[in-house]
Amino acid sequence: MMDLDQTASMVADLADHTDQLRQQMVELNQRLETRGRGYFTPSEDDLVLGMWVSYQKSRFALLEIIDTIRRSFGKPSDYVLSEFTVAYAAAMILVNGARLLREFFENDELVRRKLNESLSNYGIPAGSYDAIQLSLTDPANALRIRESTQFYDTYADRIRDEAQSHPPLLRLIQAIERRIDAARVSTSSYAKARVNDRRYQLNDVVMQQGLIRALYAFQQWGSRAVSSLSTMPGHVPRLPESIAHQLLELIRPGDVFVTRKDCAVTNYFLPGYWPHAALYAGNLRVIESLKDGVRERGLDSPFGNDSVALIRPSLDEDMIRESLKRARAHVGKPYDFDFDFTRSDRLVCTEVVYRSYQGIGGIEFPLTRRAGRLTLSAEDLLALSLQGRHFQPVAVYCRCCSEQLLLEHSAAQALRQTMRAGQHERSGSS
Repeated sequence: MMDLDQTASMVADLADHTDQLRQQMVELNQRLETRGRGYFTPSEDDLVLGMWVSYQKSRFALLEIIDTIRRSFGKPSDYVLSEFTVAYAAAMILVNGARLLREFFENDELVRRKLNESLSNYGIPAGSYDAIQLSLTDPANALRIRESTQFYDTYADRIRDEAQSHPPLLRLIQAIERRIDAARVSTSSYAKARVNDRRYQLNDVVMQQGLIRALYAFQQWGSRAVSSLSTMPGHVPRLPESIAHQLLELIRPGDVFVTRKDCAVTNYFLPGYWPHAALYAGNLRVIESLKDGVRERGLDSPFGNDSVALIRPSLDEDMIRESLKRARAHVGKPYDFDFDFTRSDRLVCTEVVYRSYQGIGGIEFPLTRRAGRLTLSAEDLLALSLQGRHFQPVAVYCRCCSEQLLLEHSAAQALRQTMRAGQHERSGSS
């Protein structure tokens, strides 16, 4: 069962992020001088790409949240209305984001063409802008959003009452109210009638039926652009138990897990075959930044993957302790959908490693410019280990290379093989 307050806070943060994206779109629209020129300069190209990747990452995070809530509906919970509120807020943010794109760029053919390009390095397929707009204007999707909005209007008082015991929900209600007017319709007589009826109960059949339709509608929104949140529906990423046991014997505090889910959309928008990193803190815990922010998590997180690489910093125990102390100072910060390494109030996964180790024991991370921003990818960390700079490869498990856990030299060979394959896959999809 999801952590209600944590998920609500995450969606509220994404609402704030969308507001920031709107400001980026305003500034972008003002700065672009392409209409008379007919092409993008490299700096303009970086500006557009940075905005687009940030938008796509936040969009998929919202779709994942909606899908998780939809699939959990029907399980025992005292927070059914609150779960609806979280999902509905996520849907309103998605609708609002798509409308912002249309508002700023629908009449700019050059920008639309750029947003429809295949950006293979980030896993963004050709035609993405058009697919999002088709989803927004799809009559069936519009009807589902209308039904959900009627449901929200009908039970607004009950939703606000329940939010009193969950402060993060109050932020979501504010986010909804800033966006809901565009989703409301004038023919809401059913909603008006129900608002005046104070006799309903939580198990009200009408309410339950409406809630089922509403939650299902959210997952359907955006279906033209995303057929599924996994490229292999039903697949559950998980390391074999034997591999997990071997890793338990190997890991030391300060080690870095670099992981991959073979079929997850969370691989998208991150460069390379290996997209994600987590820092092992000892005591079977990792410090890791996911879409819900920087948190201490159990080993179920790195072990819940299809492939894993383990690399170790070339530091003594005192330096490792200092690095982990740094890492824990970032726990509780939100995820950074902008991949902005110049700020430390929100972090991506690799930035946890970067801010924990940078400057300790002579470690200096070379940052690479991507989408107009200086970044450190998970594969950049692996490349350092292969060069013997600051880290060393310890172990790799990847079924495309071997059914066994590979160590040291064999691990390094497997990393080179998978990283080359990832580069070929990306270039081949252009």
